[in-house]
Amino acid sequence: MNVAHEIHRPDRVNSANNPLWMDGLRVVLGLFLFVKGIMFLEHTSDVFYIFSSSQEILSAGRASLLTSIVHIVGGLMIAFGALTRLAVLCQFPILIGAMLIVNPQRGVNLGNGELLLSALVTALLLFFMIVGPGRYSVDNKVFRPKQRAA
Repeated sequence: MNVAHEIHRPDRVNSANNPLWMDGLRVVLGLFLFVKGIMFLEHTSDVFYIFSSSQEILSAGRASLLTSIVHIVGGLMIAFGALTRLAVLCQFPILIGAMLIVNPQRGVNLGNGELLLSALVTALLLFFMIVGPGRYSVDNKVFRPKQRAA
């Protein structure tokens, strides 16, 4: 008696089965991060001042540029669903740094909208790290095996 043939393996659940609203939320999150990266580039002096208060001057300039580039490229990757989990993983250090270092300087209260926004974006990134990119994504179209007609 071969027991291995008797065991029924359930179909693997992947992110292609996610509802459509999750794809829309992923696109909005990616576009938000993209716009935030553009805003960092526009307000380089403000970002440089925030970084320079806790770092050396030379590394503060690199940190502000790196933050902008990661938000711009990562935001577009998340919006299109291309290597989504990698893009999300690259966003975590920036947002955790924003929540722990930059935003608490303004006070930890409900009036600090940037802190609440950073916490919300971090929670959404964690959500997409777990559930994956979704049905309408480059990841799903390129990396998922095609279903063969039986």
